[in-house]
Formats: sequence, structure tokens, C-alpha cells
Amino acid sequence: MDIYVIDIRVAKFLPEELLKEFDYKKYNNYDKNVIHCLSYLMVNRILREIYHIEDCEIVFHLNKPILKSGRKHFSISHSGGYIAIGFSDYNCGIDIEEIKERNYRAISEKMGFKSDSLEEFYKNWTEYEAMYKFNESNENISKYYIELGSYILTAVCANTDEKFELYKSF
Repeated sequence: MDIYVIDIRVAKFLPEELLKEFDYKKYNNYDKNVIHCLSYLMVNRILREIYHIEDCEIVFHLNKPILKSGRKHFSISHSGGYIAIGFSDYNCGIDIEEIKERNYRAISEKMGFKSDSLEEFYKNWTEYEAMYKFNESNENISKYYIELGSYILTAVCANTDEKFELYKSF
């Protein structure tokens, strides 16, 4: 699974018309809308330039964005100043979260996690979110966890032999 972590500040250098081409969902919040559009622009660019896939039409199945052609699977997450996008030949899910102070014990209890530290909470939380995006009950999966400064990222993939490569713009 290839994982791309992109600094969202690149959006300020892009023409607004270009971003609008990738507006799949309208947000009332301008910044959220820009991040959303940048995410799909990056999916499109990576599919075309890295994987040489020209048919990049995205459809939504059970609220999950997928390539209509089925030629590649992907998952998107964003938090704070970064977007994380995972690509695989198999079903996948990804989540990135900025680690910030919060009442993790109460949230953990509510979510049914056992978290004895803030870092453990974020590991549990990102795994939960990545599995939600993965959207399968398959027990045979590969998992990848990494701390990136003040962020934690979890990726899951249906291929148990999946190798994970991280490409970041930090």
C-alpha cells in the first residue's frame, strides 16, 4: 500500500477553478471544502502520474469513494494540516489524526477502547476510523501504524502480504 501524506498548505498555490473540478461534496465551511477538493485532486494526480490510470472517474458505494473502473483502491483522511491518501490493489482504509490534548479516557470508554495514554487512544482511534473506511469484516488484514511528529496514522489493507510505503511532504 502506498501512502501519501500531503501538506494542505499547497492548496493556497492552486487556482480555485482547478480545485472546483474536484468538488464531490459541498461543505458550508470554505476551508473544509478546499481540503476536500485538494484531496480528490491529489487522488486524480497520483492515479494518473504514478499509476498511469487515465480513467479516474470516482463513484460512491456505501458512502465510500471508489474508482468506477476498479483498477485501484484508495482511502482518504485529513487532520490538522495534512491529508493522507492510501492506494492499493486491494480494499484499504486510512486515518490520520493530529495528537492533541483531550479527555481521551472518557472518549475511550464511550467507544469501548482501552487506552491508558493519549498516544494509545489515538492509535485505537485511527485504527477504528481506518477499519470503518475499510468497510469489511475481514479478519485477515495488514495493519500499519506510524507516528509522524504530532500525528498518528493507521492504514489497513485486505492483502495480508501488503507492504507499506510512506511518501510524505512534511
